[in-house]
Amino acid sequence: MTRRFPIGGPVVGAALLVFALSACSNSPAEDTPAEADVFVGADGIVVEAPDTSRIVTLSGDLTEFLFELGLGASVVATDVTTVAPDEAVLLPKAGIGRFLTAEGVLKHDPTLVIADTQTSPATAIEQIRAAGVPVAVLEVPTTFDGLYTKVTSLGLLLEAAGAATELNDRLEREITAASVGSGNGSVTRRVAYVYTRGPDVMLLFGEGMTTTPVIEAAGGLDAGVDAGVEGNVPVTPEALAAAAPDVLIVPEEGYAVLGGIEGLLAIPGVSATPAGRNRAVFAYPEGDFLTFGPRIAASIERLVADLSSLPTAP
Repeated sequence: MTRRFPIGGPVVGAALLVFALSACSNSPAEDTPAEADVFVGADGIVVEAPDTSRIVTLSGDLTEFLFELGLGASVVATDVTTVAPDEAVLLPKAGIGRFLTAEGVLKHDPTLVIADTQTSPATAIEQIRAAGVPVAVLEVPTTFDGLYTKVTSLGLLLEAAGAATELNDRLEREITAASVGSGNGSVTRRVAYVYTRGPDVMLLFGEGMTTTPVIEAAGGLDAGVDAGVEGNVPVTPEALAAAAPDVLIVPEEGYAVLGGIEGLLAIPGVSATPAGRNRAVFAYPEGDFLTFGPRIAASIERLVADLSSLPTAP
């Protein structure tokens, strides 16, 4: 369940071990559909007619997509970023996709491994392939069009093109319905996403991150992008002053580690922002807001509701 914390108080929740922190740059693979008859991974490797009887997924959104496409029964293990659906959460874990070990994957006897361009290290992927297991690498999308392309690519890989088309149609309807966009007469808030695992990991997100289209779809202005941040940068008083956010979004798990609103305001520079002065902080589960997957419309809806609940500045 999503919780909003405009006033304070720690959040109780299990922390995901890690999420992608590097910027996700667009590439031709994100915007150009795969060839009609063969899957070509984002790394250029062809995976043709794989055995899909035992699949390991290495990102939470990939897990959710497979269940949406009707392949959930074939998933035998996931990485730790899988938080939905419930039956997937209970599956064995293959480790952390961003800090992969070949042994952690191969012990599940997979016939196919599905990864993305943030899966690392590359040597682990090569070790899995050397063991005779194909690894399909998907682009990490940072636009809604890229999201639809990713679903299409998964449909091609898994011979589920019809299901992929239906899922894309549904996603587009849901995203359109949830989005308010800009220029709708309402106040445009400057919204900054700050990724935190605690006081030692504080990053301001900007251009090329999955959070930007969600903020914009909810009618906000991405303050990090507007301040010229590309990818992510360490949170400093200078970076926060340049972004001048009216609203801060943080991962619920990291928010809990900080000790809630008071811990966040103790970070240098936070209390000086409009968001800090007004205690306008939204804490969302990491696996919901950061995972650019089939539940993205729900993230937009939550942010729209929370932004609309803020008092209008005098």
